[in-house]
Amino acid sequence: MSPAPRRIGATEVHPVGLGLAALSFDRAHDPERAAHAVTAALDAGIRLLDTARAYTTATEDRHNERLVARSLRGVPPGDRPVISTKGGHYRSGDSFPVDGRPETLRRDCEGSLRALEVERIDLYHLHWPDPHVPITESVGALAELQQQGKIGLIGLSNVDLGQLILAQDEAPVAAVQNPWSVFDPGDREVLAYCERGGIAFLAYSPLRGMSAAGPHLARVLEDVAAQHDATTARIALAWLLARSPSLLAVSGATRPTTVRDSAAAATTTLAPDHLQLLNGAADGPAREGPGY
Repeated sequence: MSPAPRRIGATEVHPVGLGLAALSFDRAHDPERAAHAVTAALDAGIRLLDTARAYTTATEDRHNERLVARSLRGVPPGDRPVISTKGGHYRSGDSFPVDGRPETLRRDCEGSLRALEVERIDLYHLHWPDPHVPITESVGALAELQQQGKIGLIGLSNVDLGQLILAQDEAPVAAVQNPWSVFDPGDREVLAYCERGGIAFLAYSPLRGMSAAGPHLARVLEDVAAQHDATTARIALAWLLARSPSLLAVSGATRPTTVRDSAAAATTTLAPDHLQLLNGAADGPAREGPGY
């Protein structure tokens, strides 16, 4: 069964996207591992790959974007997924500075075009708002890049409602990428604004906190998963997708089995009583553990 697609701008995509940061941060930086993960994603119907300039090793600039390019070299043009990347945030050794100046974003975009081996980036995000640069200036630079045909859609990551409204006044925003999960629900005001404005909400780190989930939430997830013959990760993603039709889950994975399990969340329908149980466990006072 194919899931109902969700929209980023006018483009329809699978409700689950593949986040690739871990292939540069946590693993042995193996191009074959990346190719297997991407192939599994495409075979499962996933059509959104998420990367960034900042997703790289300490020694190789744009490592993750280059992995994406290598993994897609044999994919026919008509089968290529939407590529989402980000600028204005980079790695310098073990630190990750933010630089949202227009000239930096222009350089970042040019570097991403080369690393990704494309002439236009489908979705380009300001990775983090720069506290020293008005967000309207940063978004203005993205609007110029869009007008030049170097990026297709404008996205913002890690923004609050005020920043989103200011940015939207400067240029149309197609997507917001902020954290959200059953373990730590995100900013409801931002989600509501996205719903009203037809803006896709790309929920990143949708499984972060699973290992530290409080016993009540963990127990509810396990019980619901057992009734669906599914993993708790799949149930956590299915809960997220049921939260709003504007939400897409950007789920990190490095193994084909994990990629396929994440994709299956889009066709896992949770009954109203299961959703009620999970909502109560996610939002109620019974949650325990770090970050709650």
